[in-house]
Amino acid sequence: MKKRLASLLLLLSLQASAGIQVGETRVIYNGNQKSAALSIHNDTDETWMVQTWLDNGDASKTPGNLPMQVIPPILKLAGNKDAILRFIYSGNGLPTDRESVYWINVQEIPPSAKQENVMQIAVRTRVKLFYRPTAVKTTLLKEAEALTWRKQDNDLVVTNNGPLHVTFGVLTLKGSSGKTWKTEADMVKPMASLRIALPASAANSLSFTFINDYGGHTEIKDARIK
Repeated sequence: MKKRLASLLLLLSLQASAGIQVGETRVIYNGNQKSAALSIHNDTDETWMVQTWLDNGDASKTPGNLPMQVIPPILKLAGNKDAILRFIYSGNGLPTDRESVYWINVQEIPPSAKQENVMQIAVRTRVKLFYRPTAVKTTLLKEAEALTWRKQDNDLVVTNNGPLHVTFGVLTLKGSSGKTWKTEADMVKPMASLRIALPASAANSLSFTFINDYGGHTEIKDARIK
């Protein structure tokens, strides 16, 4: 049985690398613009189909009647060529005092395999789309610096009183003895709080990185924990 399984695995070639590449790790849609855009590139020599849609953060669901749409929802992309996805807001349905977020799904549909015993896996790429209303007059750096931090039981609670989403990279917690711990956190939404599990020996200050509008990491040093 084991020999038969080994033989089957030798005959099976698994191709799981993404053929369609996206140009950015996030898209910022400013409210004073008619649309936002994301470039995609076919990294192969063959023509691929690409399907695109938006969701609210649950990758297993495709919500309908969203006030934001992606154009085109499906396209054919020739080998080694680029295409532009455009995102258009209807103008109604989203808050005007804070940022909204959607997830962009780019689902590749590879061409039929030309060889036998080849399994092709269609890769789906997801990146965030932030809609920033014109009434929001601030920067991500200012809002990251304005976050407040406090201990509650065995958790660290970060509160965002501002209108922008702050997506964390790495948090470096510092104890009174000078010892440091590194941990990860997710994204804190506007006007909301996020709980982060504290390691043993609670810290009293921290440094952290957040993901800026260009997809890079910006560091905030010596944030105080209340």
